[in-house]
Amino acid sequence: MTIALIAFDGSENALRAIDEVLDTMDTSKLHVHLLYVCEPVQVNELLFSQDPVLTMLSINKAHEESGWTLLASAQARLESAGVAFDAYVRIGNPAEVITDFSREYHCDLIVMGTRGMGAIKNLLLGSVASKVIHLTEKPLLLVK
Repeated sequence: MTIALIAFDGSENALRAIDEVLDTMDTSKLHVHLLYVCEPVQVNELLFSQDPVLTMLSINKAHEESGWTLLASAQARLESAGVAFDAYVRIGNPAEVITDFSREYHCDLIVMGTRGMGAIKNLLLGSVASKVIHLTEKPLLLVK
């Protein structure tokens, strides 16, 4: 049994990553952990709030709900292919959450789409994919 973590962000590249897994792996021996990671609440979102804790909780809940909405298309693809999967929404730094999750759930492979930002923009901003490359010891399949 192969356990694959598909880090899904709702992008076209993330959908292509799912298709790549379905096209190239033996789906009868595959279990997928489908993961969407929400960015944590930013300080500037709390600046003018009368109750920062309540505001943070409501923003986190809204982020989490939108994550579940984004996962719907990915879940539908996996269901129609007959692949066993579990879906998760987490909050935190995406690269760190993906890496920690892959260790915690003993994933054999991490699969994710790239945004194709290019070298210069990647140097300035970084990307989740390049951060995961540096943080993980797991095999990583990046799909553009």
